[in-house]
This record gives sequence, structure tokens and C-alpha cells, in this order.
Amino acid sequence: MNTINIISARKSCYEGWKIEYNGYLMTGKPEHRAGSMYTCVDGNPDTLHGGRANKDGYLFYLVEGRCGSLKCPPYVEGRELTCVVCSKE
Repeated sequence: MNTINIISARKSCYEGWKIEYNGYLMTGKPEHRAGSMYTCVDGNPDTLHGGRANKDGYLFYLVEGRCGSLKCPPYVEGRELTCVVCSKE
């Protein structure tokens, strides 16, 4: 069984781990009805062409670094946080 790990603020895996994909850390807004959870969204997503109807689906927003909550540097105020999904057998 493979172990899957999501690492925030990185674009590469640790030694011995295989990269599955990298992208951006995203989440929902706290005031939305659905609970928010941080998710690593692929930086090169597949697209699905469809209609333009609003189905009130879950919305994702980029997570940005904030100095004080995070140590700056290495983080940069207002910059989107990257992430990587890694696996290991």
C-alpha cells in the first residue's frame, strides 16, 4: 500500500518519495456553508467542457502567505502557497 503525503509550500518531494503532482494550496471561505479544508489542487488540471449554469458547487480560493502567521522570509506576504503530492511504497 502506498503512503500519500501532501506537503505545503513546496514544489518537490523529499528524497525517496515520488512526485504525483504539484500545484497550489486552496481552500474554501470560512463564511461558506461547506466546511473548509486545505487541498492541493493540480497546477495543470484537466478540463471538462460543459454548460455555463451555476450549480452552486464548492468554490476554491488560493491560500496566500501572511507574515506574522508565517515566518517571512522564506514566505512572502500575499504570495500564493504552492504544494506537492508525494507517494512512497
